Amino acid sequence: MLDREPLRWSGSRQRGLAWLEGQVWRPGASDWREASRRGACGLVLEGHRRYLHSSINGLGPVHWISDGDAAYFASRIDPLARTAPAPLSIDWDAWASILTLRFPVGEYTPFAEIRRLEPYSLLRHRMRRFRSHAPTWPWAEAEPRLDRDSSAEAIVAALRETADPLEGPVATPLSGGRDSRMVACLLAEAGKASLALSVGDDEGDTFEEDLAAPVATALNMPHEHLSADPDRYSSDWEQRALAVEHQFVDHAWLVPLAQRVDGARLTIGDGFAIDTLLLRGSRFDFSEKLDLRHPRRDNLALFDSLRRYGMAHLALTGRFGEPLVSRARGLFMGAVKPLEGNPLQMTLAFYRTRTARGVSCYPSGLLGSRSRVFAPGSADAVAMAALSATREGSEGGALYAAVFDILHRDVGLLPSTSDTPRRPPHLQRRWRSAEALEMHRRLLGDGPLAPHVSGELRDWLSSPRRGELSPDLRLGMESVSLFHSWWHRYLHLLKPVEAADLLG
Repeated sequence: MLDREPLRWSGSRQRGLAWLEGQVWRPGASDWREASRRGACGLVLEGHRRYLHSSINGLGPVHWISDGDAAYFASRIDPLARTAPAPLSIDWDAWASILTLRFPVGEYTPFAEIRRLEPYSLLRHRMRRFRSHAPTWPWAEAEPRLDRDSSAEAIVAALRETADPLEGPVATPLSGGRDSRMVACLLAEAGKASLALSVGDDEGDTFEEDLAAPVATALNMPHEHLSADPDRYSSDWEQRALAVEHQFVDHAWLVPLAQRVDGARLTIGDGFAIDTLLLRGSRFDFSEKLDLRHPRRDNLALFDSLRRYGMAHLALTGRFGEPLVSRARGLFMGAVKPLEGNPLQMTLAFYRTRTARGVSCYPSGLLGSRSRVFAPGSADAVAMAALSATREGSEGGALYAAVFDILHRDVGLLPSTSDTPRRPPHLQRRWRSAEALEMHRRLLGDGPLAPHVSGELRDWLSSPRRGELSPDLRLGMESVSLFHSWWHRYLHLLKPVEAADLLG
């Protein structure tokens, strides 16, 4: 059951049917490894054997479930859950990670019986079982030996090659950050950008839109500002939850963009993974904790840094805190252990966790479920060029500056979110509207974790004079609401769910 014709490739021993996320297909693959490096994922036919493979970047989700000697696969979890032959089990490991980090790690999904193939992996049937197999990830073999300028030249060449086969029109979401403006510069240079779209991040000012406007002007692009109705927040929130399949914690700020491009005959540009590759994860403050002689300690530092944006367990009563964090820490360390000792350990670990399992939900799900998305940062050649920069050449945003010097120096010098202070909130925020808070009260009050929501969060939601909610409790509110939304949607397909099992 497909929404488009599958891509086809063929070699002397293998042929395949595939789909692609984030790029334009380049024919010529003769085996699954080449197809994967072109960004494709899908089915491999080798004589009478059948394999399933993922892409090198993991952007296109490949979910699977087994039933006896058969395995069923899909780019979405929902059809696998709804056609499962028996009631499904909750995966508390996945939910411990979502509640602690905002996303699951590794192969986990909210359902214990449904798994996701990791990047550059195969699923095969051997010894009466389905087993996933991961050859050495090519990105882990990159050698960081290029200086800043040489790496920037290679990145730009790869970006231009990725954009070359694109056909317009292409709409460019434009925030105040550097990733979206880099994509905009690339598309404008190629003469393929038709429209810039900006949407506020719902944080109480026009910070993002104000920074985006001069970029659109400099690139001579029509610029459209998007807004949304606070009274429709609940339906927007549910739309976002369904689009990311309840696997990434956030509020509904980006939904107006998804609604604007839904059904339009536009390709949508996206800055996916550019910050991960060019900044090498330095936006997360773990650099002072790093000691390359102790790779395990470095991964623990990365886990602690990622939790700055995922302390949602604080929205639950105290007895859930340490068990949740401990469980998520163990899962995270298991997922990144194969990368320990690699010169690019921190960047690759960051990509395999937050980028591939969290942020990717937006280009592949929220935006990509109904529109074609162009995400040049997911291209193998772009990633390899960025990973080839030395640590010194990528520090302090040096690669960003060097790439912009080639693409469009004036745009690179314009203020961005990385160097512009933000004003305190002074405008109405949809996530704090009466409609939004009523939705959260309803979701938090009905579900397995309802008896365990912290008193502080309950008091804030019920107070007629509520002040600012701490970032941790806000994430907690979003996380537990997301979990209960999932539970309500699939309750009739699930075995009994006991919150106490989360502590086990």
